Parts: sequence; C-alpha cells; structure tokens
Amino acid sequence: RSTRETTPVHLIRVSDTIRTPSSTTKRTFSTGAHRSPEQATRSVIPSTKEFDEFFAKHEAAQQKAFMEKYNFDPVTETPLPGRYEWEKLTP
Repeated sequence: RSTRETTPVHLIRVSDTIRTPSSTTKRTFSTGAHRSPEQATRSVIPSTKEFDEFFAKHEAAQQKAFMEKYNFDPVTETPLPGRYEWEKLTP
C-alpha cells in the first residue's frame, strides 16, 4: 500500500516538523523556534510601574480638563474660582 503526501512543501514553515508518511513518532521542535505561551505572554504584559506611569498622564489631563470646565477640584473636594458657585450639601 502506498501513501501520498498531503501537505504541499511550500506550506511547511519549520523543517523540524516534517514527518515521513506513515510515521508514528512524535514531532520534534527546535527549542529556539517555539516559545511556550507563558513566555510569549510574559514578555508582552507591561509592569505595574509602566501601567501607573501611562495612566497617570491621562488621569492628570482629565483632572485638569474637569477642573477648568467646572471650577472644582475633585481630589481635595474644594471649589475653585470660576463661573460656577458651589455649595456643600450635608446629607
């Protein structure tokens, strides 16, 4: 009985994955060609410090825009001079 090649040669990307027809051995991969999903993910995720630095810039810009628009400082919860007159409500 003869077997036929089903994968065109131009579609095979890594030469280590080529198997002979009717082979029962497992595929072997070179260690440098493939990384584990953990390694691939680990290199892409920014550190906590990088997240904080990135969002701090945007938070400061939003806070400044809010303060200019509503003349109110949300961090210290104090009114600023401007077009709105703020009164503190006691629940």
